[in-house]
Amino acid sequence: MKILFVYPPARDASAPPLGIGYLCSILRSKGYEIDVLDLTSKPFSEEELFDEIGKFHKYDCIGISAIITGYSFLKSFVSEVKKKCPRLPIIVGNGIVNACPEILLKNTKVDALVADEGELTLVELLENINIPKNFKDIKGIWYKDEEGNITKTIDRERIKDLDSLPYPAWDMINIPIYMGNAGPFLTHGFKTGWISTVRGCPFRCEFCSRIYGRGVTHRSPDSMIDEILEFRRIYKNTHVAIVDNEFMVNMKMVKGFANALIERKVNMTWEANWRVNFLNEDLFRLMKKSGCFRLGYGIESGSQKILDIMNKNATVEQAKEAIKLTRKVGIKMHTPMMFGYAGESKHTISETVNFMIDMKLENTKFFFTTPYPGTELYKWARKNNRIKEDEETYLSLLGNNAEKFLVNLTDMSDEEYIEQKSRAEEKLRKSLPFKLKVQRYLIKRIYYIVARMRQHGLMWTIRKIISKCLVNKPS
Repeated sequence: MKILFVYPPARDASAPPLGIGYLCSILRSKGYEIDVLDLTSKPFSEEELFDEIGKFHKYDCIGISAIITGYSFLKSFVSEVKKKCPRLPIIVGNGIVNACPEILLKNTKVDALVADEGELTLVELLENINIPKNFKDIKGIWYKDEEGNITKTIDRERIKDLDSLPYPAWDMINIPIYMGNAGPFLTHGFKTGWISTVRGCPFRCEFCSRIYGRGVTHRSPDSMIDEILEFRRIYKNTHVAIVDNEFMVNMKMVKGFANALIERKVNMTWEANWRVNFLNEDLFRLMKKSGCFRLGYGIESGSQKILDIMNKNATVEQAKEAIKLTRKVGIKMHTPMMFGYAGESKHTISETVNFMIDMKLENTKFFFTTPYPGTELYKWARKNNRIKEDEETYLSLLGNNAEKFLVNLTDMSDEEYIEQKSRAEEKLRKSLPFKLKVQRYLIKRIYYIVARMRQHGLMWTIRKIISKCLVNKPS
């Protein structure tokens, strides 16, 4: 049986689709023949994609891994595949399934959806992919029954032993392209690898959708180190990014990981995401000693009012302590912030900007708050008529990854909203030391150009630079 996995176009090729890598490894171990069409590492024109779809007759099934911002692409892609290969089964998995399963089955010709962890579910589904009457007995899927009714089967039990999973099939992914586009490379020149260590999230932030539910499972430190060393053996990376948002939930595991890095003399820098209310100076010093280069804190806002509305379960004071402690032990930080959350006002914006300046944070841009289906924030926005479009239309607008203004959740007019964001970002830019401005501009531009040359070639990069210059040319 021959399977094609498709990874839709994303904002950038900064991190590889490890989920597809895991599925490839599992299916190859079961004897399946696998191909991957990665449209993020190698973007296709519309004509090239249509030509590629014309070759899909050689496959027995298509699997698409998508998040909610990929809905518009997914819908048109599935339609085109079904036109040319009407009997070819299509399965969809990843975060988009948690966000809008019924919309997917109602408005596209997808045959089945895999919810949450896919490794075990997909194997069973593929064994029965041509026997739809058996779908009702497969745990963890959505599908349409013979009468056209949308059906959800019972949830599949979580995989408790993550160490039992094989390493991702890195050879099926264009790892060098992702290494050249990774954030640590673009900002510091680090050759980066990636590893997934934890699944699940126990927190209830209202803007976030949990793919694996609230229960948390994690790998053992030695399993992580073994994978890190194997990746380095193949790709010669010098840095590793832990991709999970909740790496810090089990601090005993983190301590074991840091100790294992030291004891096994790995000698590699690493980074992870963290929460401001998980602080321990002794652990941070151990992490620094083991090579921890940077922690990402989702602080989101410098206003306690907004944090409470978000249900972040964190305080501004905890954020300040986290920043101070992280600097004290010599670890760098990444601190993304959101703008325009429900309840945002000139006062809360001022609180956030003053917080960022007082704490000398280096980021100078905000992400627009965007309500994604499957979140409590989305339910609030619908209930309060903040989203004007019907769900199908709204989903088709989500392909911007919170970089464009889409929904106004505040009591400000749209014009005032945009103006306040621009003023806040301008104030942050002016607050940066001149030396830092120069370093960030030059270094980031150089690495960006190198990355784009690797991904798209010299001529594409030159045309892109010229195009940007013409757009920004004063009139």
